[in-house]
Amino acid sequence: MNAGPVVVPPAERPSGCRAVPLLTEPSVGHYPEFRRFLVDTFGLDDRIGASGLLRLGDRAYELVFLGRSGQPFPSGVEIHALVPGLEPLDEDAADHDVWAILLWLTDGVDGEWSADTLATTGRVYRVPAAVEAAPTPVRETRGELLAFDLYGTLVDPLAIATELAGIVGPDDAERVAATWRRAQIDYAFRLTVMNRYQDFAEVTGRALDFALAEAGHPVDQDARGALLARYDALEPFPDAGPALRALADTGVEMVVLSNGSPAMAEACLRTSGLSAYFSRVVSVDAVRAYKPHPAVYRHLAEVTGRPVEAIRLVSCNPFDVVGAATAGMRTVWVDRSGTGFDTLGAPPELTVRALTDLPDLLASEHDGDITQR
Repeated sequence: MNAGPVVVPPAERPSGCRAVPLLTEPSVGHYPEFRRFLVDTFGLDDRIGASGLLRLGDRAYELVFLGRSGQPFPSGVEIHALVPGLEPLDEDAADHDVWAILLWLTDGVDGEWSADTLATTGRVYRVPAAVEAAPTPVRETRGELLAFDLYGTLVDPLAIATELAGIVGPDDAERVAATWRRAQIDYAFRLTVMNRYQDFAEVTGRALDFALAEAGHPVDQDARGALLARYDALEPFPDAGPALRALADTGVEMVVLSNGSPAMAEACLRTSGLSAYFSRVVSVDAVRAYKPHPAVYRHLAEVTGRPVEAIRLVSCNPFDVVGAATAGMRTVWVDRSGTGFDTLGAPPELTVRALTDLPDLLASEHDGDITQR
């Protein structure tokens, strides 16, 4: 890959070139840290001015800053290649150069954004320059990998009703807990569809605010903070520990694949006493999209070095099971409520009513004695 881009004065824009649009981000306003970096780097103010100019080797690129009524400038940015005359665009070079510009932007912004995260996302989405620049070594597969969902599968989000009872009263506690969970999942879906991302802690807080408001139980910040802290210490289901212990005795490798942010998921596993059973915790935070987006499941295969078909997802959430199966994984549905499975996707390969049924079911499948698939 080329060295990073160099900022040059707009007056040095090469003559006789045509601008070829390569990439547009129309909503820089969603990422104020990027706006600050662009403003500082190119000396922008609240007036629309000259485009930014970058050079990579002997090629030139301009950043066209977009304005939108009612929003601070710039509200968006376009990256254009400056191509001499009528020469064709070198698409391979442009792919590598745009990737170098994105890495430069990410490095300049710093904070929660990182070049490693961008490279991981690029490999998940099969961006050619990212794949070529930073391939993930694939280790030899050692049997099947079991990937467990966390919330609702290993730990019980609805058990927080006990904590809620002391704040909203026993009559409303279960209803608020259920609304909180539904809103949490709904918000994650909607953010992903809108191509936006807020980490799970933020989503969980906003869902709690909705559930409390709907029930007519506003609370002070201390009570709200206590409820959110409780999410880091959710109770494990009674079947989780024994099932994981039995599976660990077989030597199977197990990981967690969670919508939770890394800090939330790791804290929850630690306080529940389940963390020792897992070789790693994989969060959707790295791809900035929630389940069942296919990038989540591809990311799991990428970071574990396993073919996607050598991973089996274990989840109580039908949308998660359908998403994993669509991505090519094998699946187990934990039917804790005894309700029917989604009609949107094919039935799960295996269904259990409790996690403690899973070790024997998998053993039977491996021995060829199982008919449910």
